[in-house]
Order: sequence, then structure tokens, then C-alpha cells
Amino acid sequence: MPESEIVRGYKATDKNMQCRGFQFALGVWHKHDGKIAMCESGFHFCEYPSGPWSFYSNDDTRIFKVEARGVLKGEGSGAVLKHVAMEIRLVEEIIFTGNGNTGNGNTGDRNTGDRNTGDMNTGYMNTGYMNTGDMNTGNRNTGNMNTGDMNTGYRNTGYMNTGNRNATDKCAGFLCMKVQPIVIFDKPVSDGIEIPYWLIDELAGNMVSDSEIYNIERYLSIPNATEKKIRALHKAHIDRRRKS
Repeated sequence: MPESEIVRGYKATDKNMQCRGFQFALGVWHKHDGKIAMCESGFHFCEYPSGPWSFYSNDDTRIFKVEARGVLKGEGSGAVLKHVAMEIRLVEEIIFTGNGNTGNGNTGDRNTGDRNTGDMNTGYMNTGYMNTGDMNTGNRNTGNMNTGDMNTGYRNTGYMNTGNRNATDKCAGFLCMKVQPIVIFDKPVSDGIEIPYWLIDELAGNMVSDSEIYNIERYLSIPNATEKKIRALHKAHIDRRRKS
């Protein structure tokens, strides 16, 4: 269900303060007519200031702090986390300095924090790109002090760890040294099978909408996926959102 309170985030427009043909005005509440659905209809915005750069790279792009009401929150984490709203207001434009950095002491482009070496970091003292946490050496980390990529926890040496202080990969636990199996659709994936992460992210984005999942056969190449499982997962997401 949409959030009833104001949710704050960040939104991109073109140089004329337009997005997909809609004209925005600073400080004005804009209301969407009709139903909102992720990636389909409504006013979309990102949770983190590095988020818009995940979707826009044009030099004429402008980034604004926003407030939104009637928000349907997206799923996932990190810079690409976005939400969709019934109403939105552009509160303040983020003015960039140097190579699109809003912080200080950055070596790289489009950083929001301070002392980053890399691009599109929201935290500080990151070496890499699109990190949301702090002091990461790697890319796309949401947690802090990771040495590796796509970690959600902190102080991991490896990649895609959800837990903390693991010296391995893909681990949801703590203090582990052995690589953990990846589980997709509640079933482990055998070693050597290629995992299409970008396709999983695309399907996950569709899951946040109440609408039908189109081109469902497109996702059958995901390990362990069947049409029955995809439809069941979609229904489970809808049911849990309605209960929340």
C-alpha cells in the first residue's frame, strides 16, 4: 500500500525541468491522475542522491531534492532503489561543482559525499562507484567498509555478501569463510550455471507493481524459474503489500 506520510528523495529532470514530457515547477505540488505503478505510471524518484545517475547520464540533467506523498515504495537496495508517488514536489535543486560532485575532496564524478575516489558515490571515502555506504573499496556496495562488490552488510572481504565480516562471497551469515550457494526461487543454483543478474533485477522491478507481468517467457532463463513460480512470487508480493 502507498505510504501516507511525506517521503523524501531525489529526482532528475532535463534542463527545462521536464521528465517524460511533464513540466515541473519548483516548490509546487504536482498530482498524478490515475493509478500509480512502478516503472509504468506516477512520479518516480530515487531514495539516494546517487540514484538518478543510475538512470540518467546527460550533461543537461538536473537533480532535485523532492518530497512525495502517496508513495509506493520499491524493493531492493543501493543507488538504484526508486519509488513511485501520487504527488511530488521539487524542493531544492542540487547545484554541482567540479565534475558534478556535491561533496568535498572527491576524485571522480557525480559524488554526493566527501573524499570519494570514483563515480556516483553517496557515502564518503569510497574507492569505486555507485556505493551508498561509507569507506568501501569496490562497487555498488550498500553497506560500509567492504572490500569487494555489491555487499549489503559491512566489513566483508568478497562480493554479494548480505551478512557481516565474511571473508567469502554470497554469504548471508557472519564470520564465514566458505562460499555460500546462491538460492533462486527457494532452490540452490548449481556451481557453473551463469546467473543473469540484470534479468533478475528487471523481474524484481516488475514484482513491485500490481499489474500483470508481461513477456513472462523472457524470465524463464533465470535458474529455477518456471511460469508457475514467477506468478506465485508475484502474487506473494501483492498479498504482503496489501497486508502492510
